[in-house]
Amino acid sequence: MPTRALRTDGPFGRFADQLLTVELPDLPAERRQDTVGFVCRRACDVPGPLLIGVLALALATGVGQRVAGEARTTSFLRSTRLPFVGELARLVRSLGFAYVWETWPQTSPTGGVAA
Repeated sequence: MPTRALRTDGPFGRFADQLLTVELPDLPAERRQDTVGFVCRRACDVPGPLLIGVLALALATGVGQRVAGEARTTSFLRSTRLPFVGELARLVRSLGFAYVWETWPQTSPTGGVAA
């Protein structure tokens, strides 16, 4: 991985975990951790110019998490319509949701294990 910022225990991974917890509240913790790992691995594989943007957002997210707290930072990034800034949540959603429903197709819309 190019930097700690994109690891699962870095600001990007913590943001991804918080976002998926809010948006898929019934997703079991083990599956959520697998999904966060996938999202972080894929974020590291984006092309050079895009990687610079993802790293910049991840580092800014880390600052926000330290200043305002993880929950408030996640809430802001989740709901913002600001150009560039809102892309981080869209990246996590697109990768995370695709991974969840490709890996566990019977998952409910809230992330629960379908019976």
